[in-house]
Amino acid sequence: MPESPLHSALKKGDQFLRFGLLSSLTPFCAVGASTYLSPFEGASAPPYELMDNSPLDEKTSTEDSENKSFSDIPDQLNHKEHEELPPHLREENILFVSEQDVKEAFLQYAARKRFYRTAPAKHMKVQNLTCLNTYKYRLETFTEMRYTHLASELYNGGFVDSPDVSPPPAPWEIIVDPPPLFTDCEMNIPVPHSYSVENCPNCKGRGAIMCQSCKGTGKKKCSACLGTGTSTLEDNNICTWCSGTGDNRCFSCRSNGWLKCYRCNGDGVLLFHTQLTITWKNNVLEHVADKNSGLPLHHLQEVTGKKILSDEHNSVFPIVDFPEPSIDEYSQACIAQHRMQFTSEGLHRILRQKQTIVLVPLTKAEYEWKGKVYSFYIFGNEKKVYTKDYPGKCCCSIM
Repeated sequence: MPESPLHSALKKGDQFLRFGLLSSLTPFCAVGASTYLSPFEGASAPPYELMDNSPLDEKTSTEDSENKSFSDIPDQLNHKEHEELPPHLREENILFVSEQDVKEAFLQYAARKRFYRTAPAKHMKVQNLTCLNTYKYRLETFTEMRYTHLASELYNGGFVDSPDVSPPPAPWEIIVDPPPLFTDCEMNIPVPHSYSVENCPNCKGRGAIMCQSCKGTGKKKCSACLGTGTSTLEDNNICTWCSGTGDNRCFSCRSNGWLKCYRCNGDGVLLFHTQLTITWKNNVLEHVADKNSGLPLHHLQEVTGKKILSDEHNSVFPIVDFPEPSIDEYSQACIAQHRMQFTSEGLHRILRQKQTIVLVPLTKAEYEWKGKVYSFYIFGNEKKVYTKDYPGKCCCSIM
């Protein structure tokens, strides 16, 4: 018994749906990051344009619908999937600079160098541009550290907020407003109910300290007679500077032998309290994927690129299934290092983490100058240039 057109259309749609489920892709993601949305996520059925959207009342034979071949559909789906690929897959092997950009950047580079001639940069013939785009991984861990120490100040009398009033709070029990995320900052706060009045440790409560110039005697040896009290320059052999005593008064302490204590200002007591120091710091680890391009990697730390992933949570998870394996490995190592570093001793707390992956444009340019082939690199959004064999260096000598 022949099938109705409605039954045939439903059966055909079900076949397309099953094919779509089997051909879905799995993108890279951060394990456990539930809020990360991949460009591949969404409906798994093929696009509507690839499905038979003819009217249901159109007469089609059951044999034609059942014998319909799917051989053409994968090609159409692959083309559609390529259009929907994330930027890091579509643009990894795309040149971000033109030949004109390369020439202008190289000319500016040569012009900034004091002993470089610009002729090679102006008249070079570009032979080849090789795309060497790479990735830069960055992990930022925003932490808060708290520690306490004893502080003092002058005591002028009055109420003392001592532990007898109320027990002092623990360091992490004190509530403060943190600064903006991933911003370094430091704050000092006196701990409530931690005040006490005690003797000054500098003068032991005396309010004065011994004069080190005269060792507390109030007198110093006469510099004219060296303490002998006599002088060969005088008729009566008596030193006129010390009147024969061999000593002079100490001007540092005014012959008192003691000086007012500078710490307590002579009061002998100080007001002590526990000081809480809170330090917020953005701890950063970076990694540049080494593709053996020949460019020293530290140059890539100085430039920016195109951000292709940004994952921010209270605690991030390692990246997995990224096209560049070293990104997966370094992400896992960095996250493990920060967790161990900032959670083991109890002084730190991780408030927020953010990991980003940047696609850094990198192009190797080969050019000809006076029959020889040279090369240089142009990298980053800033189009910086690096070369170690520029042919137009000036050799200046001073006679």
